[in-house]
Amino acid sequence: MKHFLFFLLFTTGTIFSQNLETLKKFAIRDAKATSQASINRNLNTILKYTHPEISKAYGEKQLKDTMDEIFRTMDAQKIKIISSEINEITEIKKEKKEYRCLVKNTVKMDFNGRSVTLKSSLFGFYNKKKSQWYFVESNKLIDDPQTKELFPNFKTDIEIPQDEHIADN
Repeated sequence: MKHFLFFLLFTTGTIFSQNLETLKKFAIRDAKATSQASINRNLNTILKYTHPEISKAYGEKQLKDTMDEIFRTMDAQKIKIISSEINEITEIKKEKKEYRCLVKNTVKMDFNGRSVTLKSSLFGFYNKKKSQWYFVESNKLIDDPQTKELFPNFKTDIEIPQDEHIADN
């Protein structure tokens, strides 16, 4: 009986750690797709990985129009995303019956001839049925009244850092 209990605990622990490794691989895959879509201005892919609460609240057309306007403003101000690199996926946690994580990234931009680096993060929510992560800019979950309205009871044990803007010389 002792051996069976040990085997059961070992097997359960192994399956759980394999599941977390799979979730981490999916988070990296989906975060990279989101980052690349931002560089390429691929609105459909950006929307694919946008949290459904945001899509539901604003509608796909309004979100696309808003993103188009953001890209036009960037062009007018001569702002271009040069690269977006996924630095790390923080610990994946199960909170409120869903898996969540923080994706830290570094975005390099050309701001009218001046290099600027943005260290930011995306907060990930896993959709088990689709085997896909959805993302929200993590700082908006803390600082943006509209986003806080969409996620009124949002609480997490995952530490969300403030965005950091670094102007290169």
